[in-house]
Amino acid sequence: MLKFLGCGSAFNTTLGNTSAYIKKDKSLLLIDCGGTVFSTLREKSLLEGVDGLHIFITHTHPDHVGSLGDLIFYCKYILRITPTIYFPHFDILQSFFTSIGIEEDVYIERSSWSVTIHDACLGEVHALFNGIKHTKKIPACCVLFKIDGKRIYYSGDSREIFPDTIDMLREGFIDFLYQDTCGFDYKGNVHMAISRLESLIPVELRNKVYCIHHDESLDLQRVINLGFQVPGEVKLP
Repeated sequence: MLKFLGCGSAFNTTLGNTSAYIKKDKSLLLIDCGGTVFSTLREKSLLEGVDGLHIFITHTHPDHVGSLGDLIFYCKYILRITPTIYFPHFDILQSFFTSIGIEEDVYIERSSWSVTIHDACLGEVHALFNGIKHTKKIPACCVLFKIDGKRIYYSGDSREIFPDTIDMLREGFIDFLYQDTCGFDYKGNVHMAISRLESLIPVELRNKVYCIHHDESLDLQRVINLGFQVPGEVKLP
């Protein structure tokens, strides 16, 4: 099960930028690193004692990579470790890193669509990236993880869920599905409106579906009443 540093959209500063993690002993797996994430990692002391850091990026909007540079520099100068960064479209990240003065020798690049991690604390982790529809300007990915025998689908920012993903959830191949969910519903929306999510996910499967990346218009009580889940770090009204 993932834990969250924040569950908000770019403008929902109350909930912080959406970022998930798993920490075991001295190893940390982090999904996205938006503008609020580095400070939250410090506030929660999650970087203390870390000597293995795996960072997965779903896309390069600021609320997903805004403090990634700070984290990499912290690894270099304070933790004295080299983080591994996973993103299939790594040329985009490299351009970003060059613009903020990050040299290539302070991180390890992993640009494969399918990766397997062998970590002394996390164990064996499998991750499969897939392209997903978000905006037309930059590529975005969802990720299917296999960790501790559980399969976790993480949407990133997305206005769709593949039909076969829902089939995998129904058939038990996916144990938990984390989906970008917003309250706004309009033509051209680049996020998944709760009304659309309701139409896609059968009632009997909703206990496995966690709504993340909440905008300020999302009624969390409605989310719960519909049978969907929210991460435990989110305080319900």
